[in-house]
Amino acid sequence: QGLAQDSISWPTNFITLPPPRLLDPLAMTVQGSSAAAAAAEVRATSGQEQASIPVVPVPAAPPIDCLEETAFRHFAPFLGACQGYAAHSGCRFRSASFDGLGPGVAGAGAPAAVPAARAKDSGPRLAAKLTAAPAVSDFRARLNAGDEMLVEEVDRAFRIVMAESVRNAMMGMFQTLEMFPPTPPPLGISDDDCAYEDVTAPLHAVAQRLYNDQARRVSNACGGPGVVKKRAMTAAFLVDFAEAVGHRLPPVPETQSSMLKEISTRIQEELKRRGDSEEVQNRAREAFLGGLGAGAAAEGLKQEAQKWWTDNWRSVAWAAAGMAVVGIAAVATAVLSNRGDDGRRRSRREL
Repeated sequence: QGLAQDSISWPTNFITLPPPRLLDPLAMTVQGSSAAAAAAEVRATSGQEQASIPVVPVPAAPPIDCLEETAFRHFAPFLGACQGYAAHSGCRFRSASFDGLGPGVAGAGAPAAVPAARAKDSGPRLAAKLTAAPAVSDFRARLNAGDEMLVEEVDRAFRIVMAESVRNAMMGMFQTLEMFPPTPPPLGISDDDCAYEDVTAPLHAVAQRLYNDQARRVSNACGGPGVVKKRAMTAAFLVDFAEAVGHRLPPVPETQSSMLKEISTRIQEELKRRGDSEEVQNRAREAFLGGLGAGAAAEGLKQEAQKWWTDNWRSVAWAAAGMAVVGIAAVATAVLSNRGDDGRRRSRREL
């Protein structure tokens, strides 16, 4: 049975694993409440006027920390300040969330004057934004000033997002093609073989290795369930932030670019070999592209994947057409040759 079902019957070691979820690091939903709730008294305003919102902290349940502060130590103060906001935003950073919320908007003991648009935010959501606003302003300035440590961690976060996006796209596509896991399982692939990045291997071997890797993630083999997922969500949050503040993101890493090129070619060859309908081919394509996620980072990856998919599909189609042309030419040559032999034989008999 596949890893997307309610329980997993691991084929060889008989370990029942919890149901996993497809990881889309750019489209996560995190439920939880902010650590700081607020009572907002909003005075009706119009035009360019502002709403006077006194922020009064009240006890509240602690938020669900969806950001892994220790994974990016130079961004740790920023991530810590944004925990409450991330719990409300689905672990996404959106620059519009902080419109009008400068670093000094919530002065101690004084009402916070914010634009009327912020009056639509609930008390806990507004309080979370006010808590994060100083760190957002500070780290925006530092990143745009070229702080080497921050730039390095954004680059690392970007690589994590790219790797997780390609992995998620492959997993969704294999599920669409009913190859997750492949049946029957390929020979020579052990349960701990998770080297799915080698997309030059036979396609069923790639699918089995990715299945093994997912099983390892939802068990305790990666340091506990959710550890890799939380790190990927944090990386996505940082990439969102970097893109929102105008930081130039790096190009798609060569590793993921090569994987996209190879896996799209292999999949389309497999679809041709299986003789799947155009509907199945389209579903596989949409599952692959959709699995790459959303946001600025994923958009570049999608464009590259779309290009490779289109180009490779055309080459596969033309290769098939070329084989047909060669076959027709061979038949025609044989027919003409036979006709020539028959004609020469008739001529000899007539002589």
